[in-house]
This record gives sequence, structure tokens and C-alpha cells, in this order.
Amino acid sequence: MPVETPRARAPGRMRTSILGVLLFTGVLATAATFFGAQHYFERLETQAASNRMALYLRALNETLRQHQHLPFVLARDPRYAQALHPTTVKTDINDRLDLLAQEAKLEAIYLMDATGLVLATSNATQPHSFLGQNYGFRPYFQDALNGQRSDYFAIGATSGRPGYFVAEPVSFAADTPKGVIAIKLDVSELQRSWESDSETVVALNKDNIVVLASNPDWLYRPVDTLAPEVRSAILQSRQFGAEPLAPLDWSFLDSNRIAVEGTTYLRASGSSEWRDWTVHYLQPESVILRQTLLSTVMFGSIIAILLGFATFLRSRRIELAYTASEQQRGELIEKNHQLEQAQTELARSAKLAALGHLAASVTHELGQPISAFRNHLAAAEMGNEITSAKTATSLNKLVDRMEAITGQFRFFARGRVDKKADVDLATVLGEVEQLLSTEIATGGIDFRSADLPEPIFLHAHQVQLEQAFTNLLKNAIHAVEDQSNPKVSIDVAKRSDSVEIRVTDNGPGLAGATLTDLQEPFYSTKPSGVGMGLGLAITTEIIKDHGGELTVGHASSGAEFIVTLPFPGDGDPT
Repeated sequence: MPVETPRARAPGRMRTSILGVLLFTGVLATAATFFGAQHYFERLETQAASNRMALYLRALNETLRQHQHLPFVLARDPRYAQALHPTTVKTDINDRLDLLAQEAKLEAIYLMDATGLVLATSNATQPHSFLGQNYGFRPYFQDALNGQRSDYFAIGATSGRPGYFVAEPVSFAADTPKGVIAIKLDVSELQRSWESDSETVVALNKDNIVVLASNPDWLYRPVDTLAPEVRSAILQSRQFGAEPLAPLDWSFLDSNRIAVEGTTYLRASGSSEWRDWTVHYLQPESVILRQTLLSTVMFGSIIAILLGFATFLRSRRIELAYTASEQQRGELIEKNHQLEQAQTELARSAKLAALGHLAASVTHELGQPISAFRNHLAAAEMGNEITSAKTATSLNKLVDRMEAITGQFRFFARGRVDKKADVDLATVLGEVEQLLSTEIATGGIDFRSADLPEPIFLHAHQVQLEQAFTNLLKNAIHAVEDQSNPKVSIDVAKRSDSVEIRVTDNGPGLAGATLTDLQEPFYSTKPSGVGMGLGLAITTEIIKDHGGELTVGHASSGAEFIVTLPFPGDGDPT
């Protein structure tokens, strides 16, 4: 039984140590990825939260700002000051206030005397009318009665709906405070819009009580302990009605994080322009953790695959090296034999390279043999030497294919030696349609030809134009092969200095390819073996040679190619 020597065990020990180093490196890289991704996504979400907070803050400011001027204007209307003296108010005052409230989309506009008693109101005829109610206990009334403009947020003592109140003093001619006119803006719509969003946002007043929130369970709850005098003032003014003001589990973790009822959020805050409110946009930290874990798992998987592959390659190299060092003289003979094989392979590669150069040269000479092949094939058919029609058809298709390939290559190599002449566009299109009539009929295509009531002459190479339009029409025919109702059309539009020819089909379109892609030689959207991707490249060169342009139209379905060619003029190239 062979005994395992220390040298034989060395590869195993080295594999273990290398594997340990690689695993440590992988764990270190994964940890770095986790913390790096966490920092990146946290910064990303913080910026997004700041942007979203700004939108909510702007909406809140605009809601509270839009009617700030109205009490000021109404308080200076002498009709409302006169309505307070005598205290008997005419009913047309209620109607006027109702009309104003409807136009301004306010919940109520109401006039109070010096005691806080409502003498006139826009909701006089509605349930829960303010008429006859006394709001002398409200801070906004007391401040306005003292001669200063006041605003306030509270739950309505009569309606039970939260609202934003703005009040102005109404004075005698001698500017002695006599009464107060106030408006109430219903913020229920704003509250409902916050609740309907999938985001978390709250607004706190200066006493740190939630006045607006996307989570209705948080409403009218303080996020901090209320001082006794603050709680007493709130209860006395009935600011939040019968709400118990139960504290909300809210704690500030750092400058950007808070915890609310056991959930940690990223926080972006901004101060409102009114009532010293603060808007907080809260993004759950779990979103960042989810994004971080996903990135880490993806990166960790890549690292694991790379480490596994590297370990495998390293192990194989070490095993081969130690095995080679333990082999005897026979291994040297084997190496020599491998060297001889390598030399033989190198010589074979050199012969193949030379043969490749020879094949490239022979390709240039294929034109004449192909022509001779076609002539012999035609002669054989006429002499009935080919008895199978199927074989003759296959051979003819083979020759057509070879001629098409060499013909497309030949276009780029030959020079423009023939001169241009005046050509009738109808003749060119007629030749093209005649050439492809069999394919159109065989494909059952609903083909609509261009209607040219008068001749349109172009200064052009007729054969080249025929080739260009043949390529376009043939592409359209191929595009509609699999359509249940194939349609191809050619339309001609005459301009002042040019003519547009549109070739349209109802095929599958360009499959996401751009015109630039399609004009590249050897680029094709057709299946392998159908064309070489030279048709549009040749067409583009021909159109450019005639001073024209090839563009792609905007067909509702399928594809539309537009050829624009100029009319003959002075200095046209020949």
C-alpha cells in the first residue's frame, strides 16, 4: 500500500490555506459592499425624502395662504361694520356671505360682535349653523378683538370638522374694535389627500401635536409631554374638541432618524410659513435595508462565483505543478511528445492561414465562374440533360444566391462611369413593380402602386434608381410575409423642388433598429440566411449619389421608408 508522503500532502494543505484567504477576502468584500450600499441608498433616500417633503410643504403653504387676504378685505367693508350697529342684522348679509363662501370654497364666513356672538354667517341655512353660537372662548377671536389679525387651527366646536381660522377686527370709523369677522377653511380635503397617498407624512403645530397626518390614528396626539399650562390652555379653548390628547410613541434617534410606534424612519423636515407648523416626511428605514440586502446578495453571489472559480483554477494549477514535479523520465518523454504535437499544430495553423489568404483572393475571381455555371446550367436545361425539374430549380436558386451576394459586393467596388440622364419616375417604378410582380402575386399582397397623373423627370442613373427601389420594395415584401392581410403601397408626393416616394408596409416594423443601424453593411433584421444586410446600405449610397435622402417615416403599423430626390437644376452632377 503506498504511503502518503509530506510532499504529497502539500497541495491539500495549500488548497486549505488559499481557500481560507479567499473566503476571508469574500466576507470582507461583502461586508464592505453592505455598508457602502447602505450609505449610498441612505443618501439617495434622504434626498428623495427631502424633495417629497418640499412638495407636501408647498401644498400646505398654498392651502393656508390662499385666503389670508379675505378677512382683511371684508373687515374694511363698511357694510359689515354697520351691521354691528344696531345689532339686528339683515338677512341679505347672510346671503352675501354665503355667496362669498361658495365662490372662495370656504366652509364658513361669519361676523361676531364684541362678545363673540355670531350675528351673521354664510351657513345660516345649513345644519350645524354658526348663527347664534358664541366663540368668545377661541384665541383667534380674542386676538382679533384686541385689534390684531389672528389665525388658528382647531376642531370646529359646532361642526366637529378640523379647520383653519383667520380673523380680522371690524372697527367703527374711529377704529375702535367693535367686532370680528372670520373665515374657516376646511382642511379635511387636505387630510384626505394625505391619507390616500402611500407615503408617510405628518404636520406638527408649535405644541408638537399632530394636526395633519397620512395615518389618521396619529391625529391630535402630542409627540412630546405637554406642559400642564399648555394642556390647560388647549382644553380651555377646546382646540381639539373632545380628543384625549394621548401621547404618540415618537422619539428622535438622531438628526435624520426617528422612531414612531416601533418603526424607524428617515426624516426630512421643513417649517411652514403659518402657525409655526413643521412638516415631517418619513421614509421607512426598512426600504433602505431591503435595497441594501438585495445589492449585497447580488454582489455576494458574484463574489462567491468568482472565488469558487478562482479556487478551482488555483487548485488545478497546484495539483498539476506538484504532479509534474513527481513524475519520472517517462514524463519528460511525454512532454517531448506534447511539444512535437504543438509544433505540428503550429505548422497546421500556418497552412490554414495561407489557405485563408488564398481563399480571399479566389473570391475576387468568382464572378466569371458563376456566369459560366449559369450558362452551362441553361444549356443543360435546354438540352434536357437535367431530368429533374426540382434539381434544376434548386441549382438556379443556388446560382441566384451566389450572384446576389457577389453583386452586392460588386456595387461597392465598381466606379460610377455611366452618366446621368433625364428619367421618368413612372418608368423607374414601373420597371421595379414588373420585376417583383411575381413575388407580389405569390405572396397574395394587397399592393397599391403610385398614381402619377403627370410625368416626373429626374436627372439620374435609371438602373441605379431601379436597384434602390427594388431593394426597398423587396424589403417591404419580405416584411409582410407572415401577415394575415399583407399590404404594401408606394406613394409619390411632388414638392416645389423635390419629390417624395414613400414605400409603406404593414409588417412588424423595424424591431427596434434605427435607420443608422439598417444602413450599416451586413446589418439585417431578417433571419439568418435571408439576405446579407447590404440592401439598405446600397440603397443609401445610390440615393446620396443622386443628391437625395433616405429617412424613416412614422407609420401607424409596419414600416415606412421615404426617399426624397431633388428635381433637375443647374449644376447637377453627372
